[in-house]
Amino acid sequence: MDYHLDLQSNSFRSLGLFALALANYGLMYSANILLARRLSIGDFDDYSVAVSVVTMLSTLATLGLEKYALRTVALLRDREDWQRFRGFWLFALRGISAFSLLLVAILSISLEAVLALRQADAHIAIVIFAGFLPVIAVTLFLVEVIAAHGAQLLSVTIYRLFLPAVYLALLLGLSASPVKASALTAVLCFGGAWTMTLIIMWTIAKLLMPAGLNKTVPVMHGKKWLSGSLPLVLSSLMLTVMTSGGVIILEILFPSGLEVGVYAVAAQTGGFISLIGTSTNRYYLPMMVVMIGRGDKRAIRTLMEQRALAVGGLILALLVILIFAGRFILGLFGAHFGDGYHPMLIIASGACFSALFADVPYYLQFMGLHRIVLSLTLVAMSIMVTLSFVLGAEFGSLGVATAYMTAVMLLFVSLRVVANVHFRRLGG
Repeated sequence: MDYHLDLQSNSFRSLGLFALALANYGLMYSANILLARRLSIGDFDDYSVAVSVVTMLSTLATLGLEKYALRTVALLRDREDWQRFRGFWLFALRGISAFSLLLVAILSISLEAVLALRQADAHIAIVIFAGFLPVIAVTLFLVEVIAAHGAQLLSVTIYRLFLPAVYLALLLGLSASPVKASALTAVLCFGGAWTMTLIIMWTIAKLLMPAGLNKTVPVMHGKKWLSGSLPLVLSSLMLTVMTSGGVIILEILFPSGLEVGVYAVAAQTGGFISLIGTSTNRYYLPMMVVMIGRGDKRAIRTLMEQRALAVGGLILALLVILIFAGRFILGLFGAHFGDGYHPMLIIASGACFSALFADVPYYLQFMGLHRIVLSLTLVAMSIMVTLSFVLGAEFGSLGVATAYMTAVMLLFVSLRVVANVHFRRLGG
């Protein structure tokens, strides 16, 4: 398969990636509507918590090497440095797999201990879904590797369409079977879909590898790669805590309560806007790192401006849809989920900033400004968690949504200001 990284930015390609994200949203939304209607409140609560916990763990399990792959794979291909290319490939696969297994073991032991101390009900769905963590982490790595080869649409098509389509098909098959739907069966279906996606991704990644790569002697710079990827994973983990942590915090405040499910649905609906940023990043970031490597400041500025225009229009359109059709959309889950309308709009307001400036943290880190990105993200995460406990105890899902919006707006506006200052200095 012959792909190459095109450095000429094209809005239609980035819009194509967003269209795939939109399709993914529709499929996953349908799956969650099916689960919300089929599962009891307690089971839907367990399922939501399991997905949130594993989402945060998967961010950590990749060690940041999946985001670092957007930089390293693109640059090593551009320079045709196949020895380091193979070294990075092997190092990343081994490191992600081993660390994922370690996280599964730690989670299983710690969760059992906490539940025993609290004499709480067992949450077996969390442990079972966590067992798929190595599969999920390696798949996330392959998504970015394939994108860095220039096959962004192919990579995201499988990730955004194949994965949720298989998941929805498995859930529909479960609904038609005599097996009772539960949080456990739901996460087994989700894990099965991730496993099938990994098989497809692995096949494509191997086809994209340069001919004769297996005969190349790998050159590994593990410490260098980890030192570059760890700041990325720390910032990504803190961002994931901000986006997914609300469900877990509400579970702590209101165990097995309706607030957890309402917030989970509101966050999925309003937070979809942030997918505009992550989906288009897979198109823009590989080009950006090559331009940074070449020192082409004018091209970097043009790329960032072109992305802001393309993404800004999408954000505005989606926000209008949520304002006028939000109650109807939430009502698809069930009558009691309509209470999430205002939390949904608050979450969407914060997600607008994360989508518009989603490339800024990576630009700053690719330019070596890890410390300031991590510091600002840590402050924002601390604000979000603190406010969530304080406001959540008083106002429930509305309070946690407000905490999320406040922290995200402060973070991304601050990062954008830092990026503007840095770019002016760079130009000087």
